[in-house]
Amino acid sequence: MIDLYNFASPFLFELSPGLITVLPRSSRSKPTLSPAFNFRRKPGCPRQTKRGGHLFKAAYVVLLVVVCTVASAQDQLRSWEWQNPLPQGNSINSIKFANDKRHGWAVGSDGVVLTTSNGGFEWEQQQCPANTTLYGLFVRDRLRVVLTGARGVVLTTSNGGRKWVARPTGVRDHLFAITFAPDNPQRGWAVGSFGSIIATTDGGLTWKTQTSHTSSHLFSVAFANAKNGIAVGAKGTLLVTTTGGAEWRAESGLSDSVLTSVHFASARRATVVGYRGSILQTGDGGETWTSVSSLVTTDLFSVFFSDELHGWAAGDSGVVLTTGDGGNIWLPVNVRTSPRLGTVFFADESLGWAAGADGLVVRTDDGGLSWRRLTEGGRDDLANIFFVDNSHGWAVGARGKILFTNSGGKSWTVRPSGTNASLNSIRFVNEKTGWIAGDKGTILHSANGGVTWNSIASPATEDLLSLCFVSAAKGWIVGARGAVWHTKDEGASWSFQHTNTFNWLEDVEFVDDLHGVAVGSNGTILRTENGGETWRRVDRNIKEWLYGLAFADSQRGYIVGARGIVLRTDDGGATWKDLESGISSNLFSVALAGRNDVLIAGEQGRIIHSKDAGQTWEVQPTITSSSLYSVAYRGGNNIWVAGHGGAILRRLEPIATVRIPVSRLPPLLRGGSKTQGTNPENPIDDGDIPRAVPPKKPVRQ
Repeated sequence: MIDLYNFASPFLFELSPGLITVLPRSSRSKPTLSPAFNFRRKPGCPRQTKRGGHLFKAAYVVLLVVVCTVASAQDQLRSWEWQNPLPQGNSINSIKFANDKRHGWAVGSDGVVLTTSNGGFEWEQQQCPANTTLYGLFVRDRLRVVLTGARGVVLTTSNGGRKWVARPTGVRDHLFAITFAPDNPQRGWAVGSFGSIIATTDGGLTWKTQTSHTSSHLFSVAFANAKNGIAVGAKGTLLVTTTGGAEWRAESGLSDSVLTSVHFASARRATVVGYRGSILQTGDGGETWTSVSSLVTTDLFSVFFSDELHGWAAGDSGVVLTTGDGGNIWLPVNVRTSPRLGTVFFADESLGWAAGADGLVVRTDDGGLSWRRLTEGGRDDLANIFFVDNSHGWAVGARGKILFTNSGGKSWTVRPSGTNASLNSIRFVNEKTGWIAGDKGTILHSANGGVTWNSIASPATEDLLSLCFVSAAKGWIVGARGAVWHTKDEGASWSFQHTNTFNWLEDVEFVDDLHGVAVGSNGTILRTENGGETWRRVDRNIKEWLYGLAFADSQRGYIVGARGIVLRTDDGGATWKDLESGISSNLFSVALAGRNDVLIAGEQGRIIHSKDAGQTWEVQPTITSSSLYSVAYRGGNNIWVAGHGGAILRRLEPIATVRIPVSRLPPLLRGGSKTQGTNPENPIDDGDIPRAVPPKKPVRQ
């Protein structure tokens, strides 16, 4: 079930949940910022599973006044840490700075609160009592800050975030934005789902509801002073007040697009932005409005003016618009890698910050002409993660990404792949020999422990989704349209094995040279007892998409898939038993530390664990709601999960007593942390946004 109280972005609220599509692994991603929950899918790949959802649960949440240090115990019980991106990879919904231009905050999904005291070059995560998505942020100064979030959450601090206090609001609506009157810092407003508006007259300590006369979700609010304000939201909703919110007047017929952000450049001049590049402006406090061409059709999510002339708007696909004439003319700038930027803030006409998906925070010192990254690590989706021992591991994903660690994931370095194709699966046969499979028939091979990778010529042209090698010479790769490719000579030649199916094959496992199983779309389970010369379908009368497969030995194995399906075999794959997982969301990956010790990862950061071969399951809370596509499990706390937005998490505390013995590695892999391409004076250009560097202090002569 989708957690409708923990959206990564408020703009997913537009319209209804719609239909969820179950996808091939290479197409999995989090919902885009479209009005419905639409997942990307491969061209020509039919939609497989559709699921509606109840929009909201009728539950009233009473927020208690608690301090952050007490609530942090809940986070400690989660026992996970971010390894990529850093400091974290959850979406950022709002970023703001104090007038000193050094102290700032960023808030986002899964209760993320980040703070900096040096302009964003270093970030520290603060604990807070609300374990839910945070949307709105107002920074009065370096000590006093107010946050808003899902379920009517309002948090305040008067000591720079060392202690956060949850304030009762009397509403359970999601509060997407907050603002205070420039001429009266005690007067503030927050807006949210279903037209909710609440107001405070004591700096955020207490709140009362106001009547908006709309049921549309309100995404942004701005006030020029204690009387004059504007709120905007879904379905082109634009509300104006001249009474401090005692009465709100709807301006109709201005736009049918979702309006996402509003900002006052002066007492009378305000700008509104929205979907499809929509820009509206008023010069009389909202009495009349004009539409301004943005020259783009990209969805815009945030607008900010540092004065009457200089303004910026940020949105999808890395688009940042800038104006120097009060908004009459807007010029577009594209941030490298085309990230979704959900929030933008400027301290003056030169210095600004933007943030958005996958924890990305960027900074500009030239008025938005160029942007540099303040966060570490790549944000390309990672499809597969693999560890040969408790220290040495690899992760592969979109845009030909290969990451390597020899420190258990404390640091990850990019290894050149020579391709931009999405890489979907990686395995090492021994300490030196590794294989990777990817889209468009991509096959890569390493003979030196993954230091370098070479492309292998093959007749395959379809997307290849998984591979399995039983020796250095013999292996199988499976993929789209029922493809199975087999090599007996270390990849020098490949033969096509007929499966009599055109279903996508997502995963494959062989327990020896002869016996193997492949799984995929439409409940496909294929089995061979002769090395793939013939494949036979195992009929389980299921239609769910099956994503992951793992065997503990020649007899016992597990399959996971859509709608929380988990299957187990005790006879080498001849028959499969349905296990009740207790969840209904998609499960993408399964890993084993023994016959009975099973760990499964899936949508919305879901991880479940069983110590008794799937008879009972325990949900393992994580620190993200991003989809997790792959899990590496070596017993105890040696657990890594990888997924959407480059997410890599590691477990800090054991969840089982079984541990897999540590393998002995040659010097090539045991070497120190310096790896090819990690020399800071000669870095590899991995295609990411350039890293921001703090300005050097002038040297006294």
